[in-house]
Formats: sequence, structure tokens, C-alpha cells
Amino acid sequence: MEKRRANKKTLITLIIIMLLLVVAALAWILHMGKADKPAAKPETTQDEQAAQEDEQKKAEEEAALKKKTEDEKIASHVYSHRGSAGPEEHSFKAYDAAIEAGSINIEQDVVMSSDGVLYVSHDLNAVTMTGYNGMYEYISSETVDGLKTEAGNKILRLSEVFDHYGKDVNYIIELKDNSDKCLLAFEQLVDESGLSDVITVQSMKAETLEILDKKYPDMPKLFVCWNQGDFDYVLDKPYVDIISVRAEVETGILTESNCKAAHEAGKKFSAWTLDTEDSIKKAIDMGVDTYFTNDTPLALEIEREYGLKVRSGSNDAE
Repeated sequence: MEKRRANKKTLITLIIIMLLLVVAALAWILHMGKADKPAAKPETTQDEQAAQEDEQKKAEEEAALKKKTEDEKIASHVYSHRGSAGPEEHSFKAYDAAIEAGSINIEQDVVMSSDGVLYVSHDLNAVTMTGYNGMYEYISSETVDGLKTEAGNKILRLSEVFDHYGKDVNYIIELKDNSDKCLLAFEQLVDESGLSDVITVQSMKAETLEILDKKYPDMPKLFVCWNQGDFDYVLDKPYVDIISVRAEVETGILTESNCKAAHEAGKKFSAWTLDTEDSIKKAIDMGVDTYFTNDTPLALEIEREYGLKVRSGSNDAE
């Protein structure tokens, strides 16, 4: 009997010892696990989180500004000719397509109705765009407003174009009508719109640019040049900032020597109209500062892929 009690007591003692060993082992394992686990990082405070978000936002804004600046530099060399020549020329559809492609310079040719309203049309006669055979200067605005182009577009008033785009673009405006009446109407509309700082005015008559220079000395003035004699004549004229020459081979005035002469006279050298990869690349190699094109997407692609590299090492007139 005593022996059984002794054995039972020994067994209980062994069980207690084993339990104590198990508890000790578990405690050791837990301790080692905590020792191996890296210390928890302190939680980010609201101020620190806000600072991180501000820093990220600033970096994104700087990247966006850098891209915008680069895109504008690229696009500054390209004038979207009539938005794009063809059935849609001088329509919101044409301008919007050019702008969507990345253009910041859209061209308007300006004529005037018999009652003094300025319209956007390439020719002085409405027949080319609308089929209506009549000179704008003898057609009332009521009649012009009712005309439609082959593509079904209305003839835009210059005021409508200004209202539509505001200061989101640069306007490259050629005054087809150089009469005193048209110049006064143009000046009045420019003053009313407050857009003089985003307009480059162009004309085939140097006298027109000279008149406008007195009122708008800071507005860039582009002379549309057809021959070498006219080029030589305006080369030293202070009221001409840009000389744009016809690009057709037979005229022989889109040359390196003329480009150099323009730059030496402190003027920009421009050309019209360049629509092929070869002609655009040749103009860039020559040092042409700006050019009119009917293919804005092509021109901008070439400027980005080819022009940036070439122009970075050039000495173009600023």
C-alpha cells in the first residue's frame, strides 16, 4: 500500500516537472520570436503624411510643367495652315483637330464684309470656299452668315474664333484685305478681345505691318514674301519681325543664305507650306524658325523626334 502511494507521488512529481519544462520551453520560444522580429516602425503622423503628399504633388506638378514647356517649345515652330487646308479649312473642326494634335499656333485668313464684319476665309472671293461667286467686300454680313462650305461649315467670324479659344492658342492672322477700313475693324476687334498678346499678324504688304506696328509694337509681324526683291526690301525694316518665304522650288527664296541674312538682321525666317517629311527636315536643317503646314501631326512628330536634336545645337534667332 505504501509502495503504491510512493509511486503515485513520484508520478505526480514527474508530471509537474514536465509541465514546468513545457511552460519554460514555450516561454523561451516566445522570447526568441520577439528578439528576431524587427522593431515596429513608428506610425507616420498626420503631419508627416501630409508633407509626403505635398512633396509628391509638387514633383508631379514639376514634371507636368516640364512636359508642357517642352511641348510648347516643339509646337512653337509649327503654324497650322488654315487649321488644315482642304474641305474643312478655317472651321472649328479643323482648328480643334490641329490643337488636339498639339498645335498652339492656328492660322486665320481675314476678309471683311460690305458692312465691316471680319470673317475667316482664305480668298477675297467667297466662291472658293462656298461656291457663291462674290467678293466679300460687296457681300453683307447677313448673306455671309448664311453661306456654307463644301463640308457644310459656316464662314466663321473672327470674333467667333476669338470667343471660342480665348488665350488658349496663338492666332497667326493674315489680313487679306489691307484697306484702311479693314485695319480699323481689326484694331477695334483686337482691343475689344484683349488678345493682342497672343496674335501674330501677317500681310503681303509691308505698309500694313508698318501701320500696325505703331499701335501694336509688341505684336509679332510676319511679312508674306513671294520673291527675292521683296525679301531684300523688308530685310532692314524694323516693323517686320518674321519673313516667311514661299517654299516652292521655282521661287528660289527658301535658301540657307536668306535664312542666314534674316537671322543676321535679327529676324526670324519662316516658310510656307511644308507638308512632307523631307521638306520639313530640310527646313529644320537650314535653320528655319517657323513654317506653315497642312499636316500638323506630321510636323509635330518630326519636331519632337528630329527637330529637338537639330535645333538644340543651332543658333536660331530668338
